[in-house]
Amino acid sequence: MKINKFIYTAVIGVLFASCQSVETPMFSDKDAFVAFEGKTTSIDENANKEIQIPVSLMASKSMDVTVTFAIDTMAYANKNAAEEGVNFVLKNATDTLTFSSTGELVQYITIEPIDNGDYTGDLCFDIKLSSPSGCNLGANYTIAVTIADDDHPLAAAGILGTYSAVGQSPFSNLPGPFYWTCQVSKDADYVNRVWFSQIAPEVSGLTQSAVMGTISDDYTTITISSGQSLGTVSSYNFVLDIVDPSSWNPKSSTIATVNPGVSITVSDILAVSDGEGYYAGAYSIVMTKVQE
Repeated sequence: MKINKFIYTAVIGVLFASCQSVETPMFSDKDAFVAFEGKTTSIDENANKEIQIPVSLMASKSMDVTVTFAIDTMAYANKNAAEEGVNFVLKNATDTLTFSSTGELVQYITIEPIDNGDYTGDLCFDIKLSSPSGCNLGANYTIAVTIADDDHPLAAAGILGTYSAVGQSPFSNLPGPFYWTCQVSKDADYVNRVWFSQIAPEVSGLTQSAVMGTISDDYTTITISSGQSLGTVSSYNFVLDIVDPSSWNPKSSTIATVNPGVSITVSDILAVSDGEGYYAGAYSIVMTKVQE
């Protein structure tokens, strides 16, 4: 009986060890790769410092590995390509990153943006990894770098930024007022356009799509068109409906009044609609700027 117990215990121990080895595979050196942490990154033009872009060696331990990199602007030719030496400086002494078996698992490509004081729009370039030695290339072997222009006229006018919004309820069964936060951002291509991250009060389950507005030349008004998509929840497609609060007649657009650097005001009802009814909305909306 004692012998049988011993044999049983030994067999179970072997099976347990076997299961453990199957469920915990080892990361092999042949699977090691180098890659950027993401596909995109942004650098402020006025950062006034060197910015390090990490390149990681994904391995179970430090290894002797090299990988080369190159700046590539082909994707942005004739549009918004950043120029090395004019818009940024590459600070690395060579185009090769070296990982050592006794060193760190992260190396850096160092970029210093040049603040030129002129509005050029956001400028872009790619950095591409190639020719790895001692490992493979990961999926993120290219990163798109954007140099964010700090001289945008709408930023200088104090229009871009984060706003705290409050609006009155147009519905008798919803007393209000409603409160939300809205980010006003620049357009990537047109200097006279802005995007509102959330233009109307919240609807349960809906993350509102950004709504476009057109800025007047004197920065005192923003024209917002009705019918813009606000997103989808389940089978419901929501759009922005603009309504006259005194007559409840639909309008093709509304004109928001801008006090640059202070507030944005909308008198008309900005409603969230599925085409058959309103799910949310507010009027006499005042957006007060709280952050650049």
